[in-house]
Amino acid sequence: MQSGQFVVFVHLRADTSWLRLSRSERNDIATGALAPIFAKHPDIKHQHFDAEAFDGRVSDVEMIAAPDARYFYDFFEDFRDSRLIAHGYFAIVDIFATFADGYKEFERSLAEG
Repeated sequence: MQSGQFVVFVHLRADTSWLRLSRSERNDIATGALAPIFAKHPDIKHQHFDAEAFDGRVSDVEMIAAPDARYFYDFFEDFRDSRLIAHGYFAIVDIFATFADGYKEFERSLAEG
């Protein structure tokens, strides 16, 4: 992660409609929904984390790194409209927007005056 990069953690909860699908069906839906979005937003970096074994409220965490908030916003509009969210397979529980090592950027700006 680059210092000062805009990074968002999106907490999701899988619906039982998702869990009832076979793993093959889940993979097909996820790939079909996400591949075009990531192709449309090449500046977005993404990593997925499984949380269901450790949290009763959140099943998945998406880490999305973007050059700035506007890139994230445009990506997220497409993500929310995707089959995964719009069809109710996942609910958005929380969104945490951050700056990677934000304090370093702040201290650098102080030093530059």
